[in-house]
Parts: sequence; C-alpha cells; structure tokens
Amino acid sequence: MCLLLSDLLYGFLWPPNVSANALLFRSELSYSTSDTKSENKTTGQTIRANFDRFDQLYDLDVTKEIYPYLTFGTGTLFELNRLETDTGNVQTITKERILRPYVRFDLSNPLHQAGVEYRRNQRDVDTTGVPDIEFVREEYLSFFSWRPEDLPRLDLRYIHIHTYDDPDTVDEIEKLFALETNYSPWEVLNLDYFYSRIDTDNRLENFDTLLQTHLGRIEYADRFFENRLSLSTTYRIRYSRLELPGTATQDIPLQRSQGLFSLDDTPQDGPALEVNSALIDGNLVASAGIDIGLGGDETTLTNIGVDFGFDLDVNEVRIWVDRNLTDAIANTFSWDVYTSPDNTDNSTWTFITTVFPADFGTFENRFEIAFPTVNTRFIKVVTTPLSSAVPGAANFPNIFVTEIQAIRTVIGAEVDNEIENLDQNYDLNLRARLSKKTVLSYNLNFVSREEDPSSFDRKQLSNELSLSHIFNNVFSARARGLRTDTDENNEHTTTYRYSTALRAAYIPTFDQTLTLSGTSVKEEEDSSDEFSVILRTNATLYRNWSMFVDTGYSWDRPLDSDDVEEDLLFRAGTNLQPNEKISIDMNYQARKRLEPEDTFRYEWDISAFYVPFTTLSLNASLRVVDRENQNRRTFQSYTMSWSPFRDGSLQLFFTWNETLTNVEDQKTRSIGPGLNWTISKHFFFEMFYNIVEQDSNTQKVDTDTLVANLRINF
Repeated sequence: MCLLLSDLLYGFLWPPNVSANALLFRSELSYSTSDTKSENKTTGQTIRANFDRFDQLYDLDVTKEIYPYLTFGTGTLFELNRLETDTGNVQTITKERILRPYVRFDLSNPLHQAGVEYRRNQRDVDTTGVPDIEFVREEYLSFFSWRPEDLPRLDLRYIHIHTYDDPDTVDEIEKLFALETNYSPWEVLNLDYFYSRIDTDNRLENFDTLLQTHLGRIEYADRFFENRLSLSTTYRIRYSRLELPGTATQDIPLQRSQGLFSLDDTPQDGPALEVNSALIDGNLVASAGIDIGLGGDETTLTNIGVDFGFDLDVNEVRIWVDRNLTDAIANTFSWDVYTSPDNTDNSTWTFITTVFPADFGTFENRFEIAFPTVNTRFIKVVTTPLSSAVPGAANFPNIFVTEIQAIRTVIGAEVDNEIENLDQNYDLNLRARLSKKTVLSYNLNFVSREEDPSSFDRKQLSNELSLSHIFNNVFSARARGLRTDTDENNEHTTTYRYSTALRAAYIPTFDQTLTLSGTSVKEEEDSSDEFSVILRTNATLYRNWSMFVDTGYSWDRPLDSDDVEEDLLFRAGTNLQPNEKISIDMNYQARKRLEPEDTFRYEWDISAFYVPFTTLSLNASLRVVDRENQNRRTFQSYTMSWSPFRDGSLQLFFTWNETLTNVEDQKTRSIGPGLNWTISKHFFFEMFYNIVEQDSNTQKVDTDTLVANLRINF
C-alpha cells in the first residue's frame, strides 16, 4: 500500500513534543450494556438480543532528560476489550487485546534536532468459533533537522514500516525517505523544495513498487505605493513517478483542489456543498468539524466530497476519523457514492453505487469506500450519522471526520509498469486601491497536468477581474467577471462566470442586497447557461430582534440537454432575545420548481434556549421537511441540563429526541438521563441511560442501553 504524502507529513515526519523528566499516566474504564427486543409485525416473531461490553485502557508515558539537549522517552498503551452478545440464544464472545509500546531518543538544540524511535502496534482478536487473528505493525523512525540563521533550513526523515498478520494475509515492508528544505533570502520571497521516496515490498506476492515525488514552490508577496498596490505570486511544480511490476496492484493518491461538505437530505441535487479546507489539509487527527457519531444530525444526511479541479479517474474514497471504531460500529455505516460535473445550487448528482459495509482500517482510522472506476471532477459520499439504536453506540458520542482522500487503483500491466505525473500551478494576484471608495482586483491562475502513459494533457487558464465601489452612505456595489479556458486532450472549453451585487443600507437597522449571477459554458458542440437573482432583506425590528427575507429566481439549461429548469426561492428567518435568559430562532425555506414539472417543497425549524438560573438550562427544537411525493419528516429535540454545585463539577442532564424518517415511515424516539462528574482534577466519571423506540410499518424495536465511563489522569 502506498502511503499518501499528507500521511507522511502529519502522521510520521514531525518530531513529537516532549518535556523533560515527566511521567504521565491515564486510564479509562468503560462498561456498556443493552437489551434489544425486535418484533416483526407481519409474522409476529420476536427476537431478543443482549449486548455487554467492558473496555480497559492503560497508557503510560515517561520522558527523562539524560544530558543537556538529549531526552529519552518510552511508554506503552494497553487495551483490553471484551464483547459478549446473545442473539436468539446464540452467544458470541470477542476478546481484543491492543499493545502499543514505543521507545524514543531526541536530541534538540537551537541549531540541530535529531531523533530515533521504535513503535509497535499489536492487535489480537479472539472470537467464539473463529480462528484467532493477530495484526502487527512495527515502525522504525529517524529524523534530522538543521536550522541555521539566514541559511536554508533542512529536514531529513526515514521510516521503516513492517506490517504482517497471522494467518499470513499481509506481509509488507515500506521504506520511506523524505527531504525538505525552505529558504527565505528576503522577507518577500520564499523558496521550498520537498522530495519523498516510498519503496514498498509485498513479501507475500513477491513484488516491489517505488513512488518518487518532487515538489517545488516559489512565493513572492509585497506592497507598493504606500500600500495602495499589493502583489502576490506563486509558482508550484509537482513531479511524481511510480514504478511497479506488471502483476502489481497499486493505489495512487489523487490531487485534491477543495474539500466539500453539507448536511442535505437531497444528495441528488443542490444546494452546493460548502468548501471545507480542513478535509484536505493532510491532518489525519484534527477534526474537520463533521460529526458522524451520536452527536451528528441523525435526521439529515451527511455529504462529504472533493473537487479535483478537473476530471480524473477514481475508484476509492477514504474517510478518516479521529478514533478507532469497533467492527460492530463501523459496519453499521452505509455509504452512497455520487458524482457531478459541477457543484452549484442547481447541480445534478449522479448516483453510482452503495457501499455497505465499507472496510475499516486495521491500523488506520479510516473507511475505505471502493467502487467501479468513474471519471469525474466532483465526487461525494453520503451517509447517516450513528444511530442510538445501534448496540454499543453509546460508547461513541462523537466520531469526527478528519480527512477525505481519493484513490485510483492501477495494475502494472495496464500502464507499462510506470506512471509519470507533472502538475504545474501559477498564481498572480493584484489589488489596487484606486481611491478611498474604489478597489480593483485582478487574479490570474494557470494549472496544467500531464500524465504518461495515458497521454492525459490538460491546461486551464483563468482571468478574473473584480471591482467594488462605495457610492455614498447608502449605496455600494461590487462586480466580478471570470473567464476560464480549458484545453483537455485537444478539446477546448470556455467558461464565463459573472456576478454583481448592489447593497442599500437605508438606515442602520434596515438594508437590502440585490445579487445577480450567472455561468455560461461553451464547448465545441454544446453549451450551457445558468442565471439567478436573489434579493436579501435584513432588518432589526426591535432591540435584540432581527430577521431576514430572501426571494429569488433561478434559470438553468445544462449541457447535453434541451430541458430548462426554473425555480422560485423564498427564505425567511428571525432571531428574538426577549431578555438575557431566552433566545428563539425560527427559519423557513421554500422552493417551487416551474420547469420542467411543477413541484414544491419546504422546510422550517424553530429552536428555543432558556436559562432560568445560572445552573439550569433548557433547550427545545423542532424541524419539519415536506417534499412533494414524499412523506413529511419531523425532528424534535428537548434537553435539560442542571449543575447542582456552583463549581459545575457535577452536571445532570435529560434528553428527549424524536425522529420521523421516510424509510418505511419509521419513527424513532430516544429518551434518557445522564450525568457528568468531575470528581477531581485526576478523576472524571460519566454515565447515562438511554431508551430507544423504533416503530415502522414492518417492525418495532425497543432498546435499553446503560453506559458508564471512568477516566483517570496523572
């Protein structure tokens, strides 16, 4: 398996933060039990299932300063998990043992940093009626950094990884070498170079692969004429070469332009997914703000996507999360795959397939969603957050998504044993303040990609001009025009995008903005056009009482189609705070499609937050979604939180949630109390009890769950 470049940077390359002469210990003990009763309304058959899980985690870290600048560190993490299930009088016991020892030496001074480290990750699984399984991953790491003043800085990394298991389904050695240098001869100029070499030896199938990557970057930024003119320009070049035997199957990481995300129950159409840069920043640990655990919005589908910048072949998407998941939890997620040529409010997403369940990594916390190869610029996967009715779900109040990666799997024989990619990108940004009221901006962007032996060749040049002007104290305007010329394998496409907005602030408490925007695409044998106009009105009706109203119209004629889509849009919302203890939010949205067929859909929500005392808070919300030819969906939520002590060390809470979905008209109700108790700075205890009722046309499921968790830190 080929590790992605971002995995190198964030997962292995940077030296750990250590402090001299420290001993840290943490432990976590967790027990959960649930009892489920399922009744088939057609046959009357009843099945009972019991679930008991006890998890133990012990983590010890020791650091010691041996000599000045030389630090020794060691430690181990041990997990022991026991799961017992009893379904229909069939009992299964699974025992899982995880051991992660490490030892490390770090040398650090103002000029040099160096270190060596050994890590071992061993996972043993023993399940009733199934042969025992052992997974092992051994890592040898070393690094050296040089930080001279006013000279180029240098970083060297080497990693040796051996992954194997019993019964001999995996035996692989990866050797990773990386070099990075950075130099800033002047404050306005920055030079970067990065080289990595990944040599993979599959010892079971007896083949080697080699991936080499070169990255270069030149960046210049400065200001002129008393800061009236600013200029920034960047040139990036990336060259990669993959060598593999004719029998080898290799995963190729794809370049990503943008990460995308939305909560939307209609994944086959708009609105557009919003940009989420944290999804492609290479950090596999930090949350991207997307929760697919119990804390996620179970009533709304989670859409996670990526924009490649231009069409590419892809056959796997990897979704990284911030924690390890049990098989029982990971296998409950179903992933729908969609593609689209664009990402707008009027986009049409094509359904590709459903992957259920997706493989979850043994050592990497990621879902591996594989599907038949598609050629697309935009791709997304859609799932529903974890349901509280899933046995053991209470142990996962949050599962945060950290990264999305896209993969193309190739076979050596298909590419003559060698793949070469050359990517270039040039940016030029100019911003001029013509007067106190007028600002003019110009942006030029050039992107190219060449791939051999597929003879893929794409070049894209974009020119953008924008202008903003303040007429007086009431009126201001901004305008933007963009032309993009794309040449791909001797096919030329020209895209025009334009927008203009006029804002009128009549009085401090009332303003309106009229926005017109459109897109026109010209191909050699086809064209498409899109236009929309929206009027937004903002008003402060009274102190701490505000509202907005949007009215709009959109017209769209897509490529390869003579059909025209026309929509009318209406949105309204208000926020009311009668006093410092009460806050109320209300929103309404409706869309009426005029062409090609007359349809109507709307949704509205209301939420209220009440704090009668500093130690007591109450929250309630209601959301209704109604679409033509579909059942109405309703979601209700009520929460109470009470802290009987002034210091807030003990918190008692009660939740009541109700969901109505259009899958067999299933209604789910979740009720339960709980508590969080900070016993001291070293001990933390939490416990909650949950009753879940699921009622549909075909079955009724009742689940009772109890979870208790004790955390210890020293």
